[in-house]
Amino acid sequence: MLPKELENCKMYGIELDSISGRIAQQLYQKSTIAVNGYEKVDLPDSFFDVAIGNVPFGDFKVSDRKYDKNKFLIHDYFFGKTIDKVRPGGVIAFITSKGTMDKQNPEVRKYIAQRAELLGAIRLPNNTFSKNAGTEVTSDIIFLKKRENMTDIMPDWVYLDTNKDGIQMNKYFVDNPDMILGQMEMETTRFGLDSVCKPYEGIELKTLLDEAIAKINGEITDYEIGDIEEREETTLPADPNVKNFSYTIVDGK
Repeated sequence: MLPKELENCKMYGIELDSISGRIAQQLYQKSTIAVNGYEKVDLPDSFFDVAIGNVPFGDFKVSDRKYDKNKFLIHDYFFGKTIDKVRPGGVIAFITSKGTMDKQNPEVRKYIAQRAELLGAIRLPNNTFSKNAGTEVTSDIIFLKKRENMTDIMPDWVYLDTNKDGIQMNKYFVDNPDMILGQMEMETTRFGLDSVCKPYEGIELKTLLDEAIAKINGEITDYEIGDIEEREETTLPADPNVKNFSYTIVDGK
């Protein structure tokens, strides 16, 4: 699915599941695919031009010393770490649950807004992933562009507002209802009364998505950077007979 104009770029993938990861390594042999948890993959900061992902969602945290102090839940952690990994001017396109944009506590949105500009967001109907994931969940695609420098000026999208139907949601979607590709309704869920995005009858999602994406303005500017291969450290299994913090010879090196 790589656009033709990006066919010469170098791709780096991260996949937690070992079967999916090994399939990806076979399918994309020119790409570098790490089969590991994101928190265990060592990547250079301020390096990548673009990061694309469908972030995991859940009410749990991962252990990563650099971010432990932020107490990020798993989906917020993916945003926090990825902002550090893309270079200034780099773009992030993430699919996440509507909780990122709509949760009551704005602290994570403040953290993101300090470090990245919101290019735009698209709210997907709750049946978007029902065929391949078997779940009905309201999701958003969020497009961010990393700032050159941090800011303390908070944009409107950090906060919530109420639409004309009295439904509370992110102010961005209240101000840009055309970026919601369905009808927002209140519904009783297993978590209580919650807002959901219901699909429009008789309108193809692809048509709506193409129209919404055309309204998001952003460009990836050129940026000179070294090669990741020069920075990558290769590791060998430790020899238990060699003391810690000492040197040894392996294969003549």
